[in-house]
Amino acid sequence: MDGKTCIAVTLAILLALLSTLPAGCGGGDKGAISEVVLGSLALQDSFALYYPVPASTTPRIPAYTVNPGLSNVVGAGGVSMPPGVASTLAVQGFTAVAGGSDSIYQVYQDAAGAKFVTVDALLQTFHSLYTYALRDAEEGSLAADLKALVASLYDTVERMYRGSEGTVREAALSDLAYLGVAARLLSVETALPPEVADMVGEELAFIAVHAGTAVSPVFGSQEDYSSYEPRGYYADGGELAGYFQAMTWLGRTGFYPSPGTGPGDIVAGRDMTRQALVLVGALHMAEVDGKPAYAVWDRIYQPNSYLAGYDEDLNAYIYTRLARELFGQSFPLSRLQDDALMGEFIARAVAEQPAAIVPVAGTTESIDESSVSFRFFGQPGFPDERIFQELVAPEVPDRFMPRGLDVPAALGSDRALQILDQVYGENGYEGYTENMEALRALLKNVDPTQAHSNTYWSCLDIQRLMLKPCGEGYPTFMRAAAWQDRGLYDFLGAWAEMRHCEVDYTGQGAVASPGAPAGTEQGYVEPCPEAFARLAATTDVIRRGLDERVLASAPLQERLNELYELLLALKTMAEKELRNEPLSAEEYAAIANIGGTMRYLATFPVEEGGEQASETDAYMPLVDSIYSDPNYGETLQAAVGRPVTYYVIAPVAGRPTLTMGAGYSYYEFVKPTSEQLTDEAWQEMVNAGQFPETPAWTASFLQ
Repeated sequence: MDGKTCIAVTLAILLALLSTLPAGCGGGDKGAISEVVLGSLALQDSFALYYPVPASTTPRIPAYTVNPGLSNVVGAGGVSMPPGVASTLAVQGFTAVAGGSDSIYQVYQDAAGAKFVTVDALLQTFHSLYTYALRDAEEGSLAADLKALVASLYDTVERMYRGSEGTVREAALSDLAYLGVAARLLSVETALPPEVADMVGEELAFIAVHAGTAVSPVFGSQEDYSSYEPRGYYADGGELAGYFQAMTWLGRTGFYPSPGTGPGDIVAGRDMTRQALVLVGALHMAEVDGKPAYAVWDRIYQPNSYLAGYDEDLNAYIYTRLARELFGQSFPLSRLQDDALMGEFIARAVAEQPAAIVPVAGTTESIDESSVSFRFFGQPGFPDERIFQELVAPEVPDRFMPRGLDVPAALGSDRALQILDQVYGENGYEGYTENMEALRALLKNVDPTQAHSNTYWSCLDIQRLMLKPCGEGYPTFMRAAAWQDRGLYDFLGAWAEMRHCEVDYTGQGAVASPGAPAGTEQGYVEPCPEAFARLAATTDVIRRGLDERVLASAPLQERLNELYELLLALKTMAEKELRNEPLSAEEYAAIANIGGTMRYLATFPVEEGGEQASETDAYMPLVDSIYSDPNYGETLQAAVGRPVTYYVIAPVAGRPTLTMGAGYSYYEFVKPTSEQLTDEAWQEMVNAGQFPETPAWTASFLQ
């Protein structure tokens, strides 16, 4: 053999050997992958650490009285009040009036005289800001990240498909269908294997129509395709519509390790677990623009999990750890064919599923293994849905529709419980009282880690502070029985807005940073320093989590920083008020200018050549579906209308003073499921003055 022939043969042998090596081990980019190497990348298991902000809440405000006709109330003569307001103020020190403004900050900007800064006004500002934060991150980075991630994962799984056999090869083929759907939704071109091309096309057709339920061609289970209809800013057209649908697909579809106990269920559980492990393996083998795909997945997962409030599902963090424990740092794909190993992995995975926040019937009953699932991303989960499940049929026979008040009652509000019994007679349902008491016991002391795990839980943790009755040392108006009803009303309004997870930012164009105060009147901050402190801590989590991942634009980061500082300032003012100490001139100026400050925080400049947000985006009224009853085909909807205006006689600098503020309004109604209201339909009703009946119990404070 001559030298040239020897070299040629040697090169051919080397190329053949290299083609069999897995990625990351010297193989070509398109070589088959037959071994998984789990990366050693350490990722934090939360969006950002939560640092509590301390607050003092010892009240020492002297009692004060209001004369008939408000003769001793500072500022009462300079404000034009609706009929009946003055007489109510003289009796209980505060009242609320349905308003005509489109936003809370507009009420403050239009109101004459001293301002009353409510906690719910800042909650609404926070909500506007954090919902914009997710859009900002999606438009700036996450949409492009997802597109690149899915493209790389598809390519990697296809190589794993070529490098495997038997049940593992079948799992990889199923994953190609799963990722193929996401890829097409993101306009990523993929060469689908003939075996799955048709089912992917059928799945995409169902998603495109996004109406009703049908059997998923890819998963073979019932799927609600109405969930894929882009809403809010996702419906504006462009790439975010595809991003929304792809994230919905990757979040709603689950891989169940133990879907049942029958022979077929056991086989299905092993097959779905293999699929999930192939996906997780691909996350560790693939790269996206030179970065580990696992890190890019985390960059998308964490902000969505915290801001959108993912439910408690098994995820790639858990499966990575379990795979490392059971299979080692690296393992051949052929090991996933071992049914005994799959059984061991499944047992460990099911044990990792955290207990439901509200277990069935409020007991320590074991988890329903058939509901345990691995999800590539996740879907928003609301603890109140579990509350409702325990308070309607079949857990409470003959009660087919919950009420919004069930949520604050379960969270500890005695007043909500009283209204549910005395106004609505809910205790008459068999099992209702027992289940409610079990829920209250469970939710009495929520674990701090859970309470701050996402913005939804954090806001519930803040809002439940408003449910506590106020005693000695608090201002007179807060000690009135009607103030507890007002707290429930605010809770429900804020809750309805939180449930409406597609709320968008109020894009009004460029807004200058707040400058000189609007007036010199000495106003008042709702004296709940702990609420402002917890809201500040939650804002801090968001700003640091986005900053660490370089996901916030300069305008957003600036506003998050300013909101954090404002909340700290309001906390300090509330503490001084409770100690009966006067505020500084600068603090009174900040209160006077609160409307302009909130408007600045909740609005963003529009890029040159861009479009203004739609009217829906800039409008506060919204509606959300809370619970659907399959027995009678009806749906409970909760809605926020125009903000109410508060008139409050507060002890400003030791003198009873008329102040004005704003907060949420709340409506609740049942509609046939086929006739549920959309935001646009609800807003048309609001504009036409066609409101549902106001809850009867609000008559104690709402005019």
